[in-house]
Amino acid sequence: DVFRSTVGAAALGFARRALDESVSRAAERELFGAPMADLQMVQGHIADMALDVDAAALLVYRAAWTKDMGAPRVTREAAMAKLFATDRAQEVIDAAVQLHGGDGVRKDHIVESLYREIRALRIYEGASDVQKVVIARQVMGAA
Repeated sequence: DVFRSTVGAAALGFARRALDESVSRAAERELFGAPMADLQMVQGHIADMALDVDAAALLVYRAAWTKDMGAPRVTREAAMAKLFATDRAQEVIDAAVQLHGGDGVRKDHIVESLYREIRALRIYEGASDVQKVVIARQVMGAA
């Protein structure tokens, strides 16, 4: 359970970095004579990314708190944190790649590195489908 939560926390860190890089890119890059950040479509992507990061953080923090309290639901909470944080991080990082354009897939770019790393992290400590089974069994066992 601790490792699942740790994987979720790592994914959260990846997502936060991707969001930070995207905010910087949007502020620095100019399109049509204005910062990319002025485009409502870009603002919408940034908002979605921030929402995903914050929601994942809440689940990761809850899993850690549940473990600290010695609560019986720690397996469920850890699986939820791992599943949600890694899935959302994949989405956030994918959006970051899009916002970075060609630079987002350049080998020496941080966003490209995050893209490769998050894919592996989604599998580590149990792939998403495994986490869903763990969560469902925990929920049904508690019912």
